Amino acid sequence: MKALDHKTPPHPKEVILGVLSQSDFISGEVLAKQLGMTRPAVWKYIAQLKEEGFGIESIQGRGYRLKAVPDILYPDLIRQKINTRRFGQKIFHFLRTDSTNIQARSLAADGAPEGTLLVAEYQEKGKGRLDRQWQSPSGKNLLFSLILRPDWPPQQAFYGTVLASVSLCRTIREVAGIEVGIKWPNDLYSGGKKLAGILTEFATDPDRIEYMIVGIGINCNWAPPKPPPEGQPATSLLQETGHKISRLRLLTCFLNQAENLYEKAGNEGVGLLKEEWNRYSLVINRPVTISNNQNTWTGIGQGIDDFGALILRLDNGQQEKFLAGDVRLRF
Repeated sequence: MKALDHKTPPHPKEVILGVLSQSDFISGEVLAKQLGMTRPAVWKYIAQLKEEGFGIESIQGRGYRLKAVPDILYPDLIRQKINTRRFGQKIFHFLRTDSTNIQARSLAADGAPEGTLLVAEYQEKGKGRLDRQWQSPSGKNLLFSLILRPDWPPQQAFYGTVLASVSLCRTIREVAGIEVGIKWPNDLYSGGKKLAGILTEFATDPDRIEYMIVGIGINCNWAPPKPPPEGQPATSLLQETGHKISRLRLLTCFLNQAENLYEKAGNEGVGLLKEEWNRYSLVINRPVTISNNQNTWTGIGQGIDDFGALILRLDNGQQEKFLAGDVRLRF
């Protein structure tokens, strides 16, 4: 699927939603004039919005009124609930796409501004670390990517994952009221089960990061009933809290949290992110097993170093650092 140009104008349905959300009743004639289209075309888009779950009341002589909004992540609904300067100011919404990270890479290479957000209701080729498939039915979970252009050297690229992990922990505590922890390098866990995953990809010059794509998948209202091959048991916010979680509220809270933390790290240094990551870490002072294709090590987690490497005090007392590997917590 070809990536959209980052100058693509908003879809007429999004414009209609924006107008309806700020109005009481508005006539089809006024909507048509504002959109520069015919009244039958307006009616067609209104009918599509109703099919997608939007409660739109129509009264002859008065026009249309928005009464109820489903949990669909249209850009205008997102913008209404964020107070950011960059994150989420440019948004692409997909009812269906291959992968928000795939789309984001093309946009970033084409010069999309920092903070560009791509969000999907369904991904055909969603994946996590080590090319593991990320399963999610349409409209149930939160699947999105954010384009960053940090002023960090390439060896600090791991801090994109750190930024996202810490921001998600804060967001989930605020929105869902539960505490979650970070399993190195890129997963969030609750109750010993995987709740969210982060896939960070980037392009670099010799001395700087050209762009970074932070892709995030959060099990909001659905989790796979059984883990994929070599994967971990999963849970969802619905399972952990007993009630449905608004994906819109979760996303907008994350954008606010993440931009605030990103700007703070820009002013105070990425050491701030490292301290926050260690605060939420599930591996510090915990029994850990880490493996690659050839070897397995066991020990006690000691946190991360300045480049995101996992520090492990092995069973023989020696300390080792790991920049890659598959970690399993020994609960």
